[in-house]
Amino acid sequence: MTELNRHEAVIQDGILYIDREQDPLEVGSMDDVVDLFGGETYRIEYTDRQSATAWLSTDDENGIDIDVRDSLEDWAYPEELVTNVADSPLEETDEDGYPMRTSVFVDMVTAIWDAKGNLEG
Repeated sequence: MTELNRHEAVIQDGILYIDREQDPLEVGSMDDVVDLFGGETYRIEYTDRQSATAWLSTDDENGIDIDVRDSLEDWAYPEELVTNVADSPLEETDEDGYPMRTSVFVDMVTAIWDAKGNLEG
């Protein structure tokens, strides 16, 4: 597999999985994922300059609300993210009682969303 590979996600019986060639990677329950995102929608804020971009359709407060469930299923995940999530144990929990793998996944996705997709900063 190369770094350019992207992986689809699927929600099945309330569990989020990332599709991989060898076997699906269980990320965790969608209830936990939604809780970690802070709810069914996630808000990204833009500056006035950023929101002036022609292709970006922000609301009156320069933000976009993302539907967490739909976006997670629609997005294709980069190999690096999938590898980092797979390396995190599903059986161990974080300080809030969520599975480490689920928590790492949400942290990585929110970092990407908050960076507006620009991981170089």
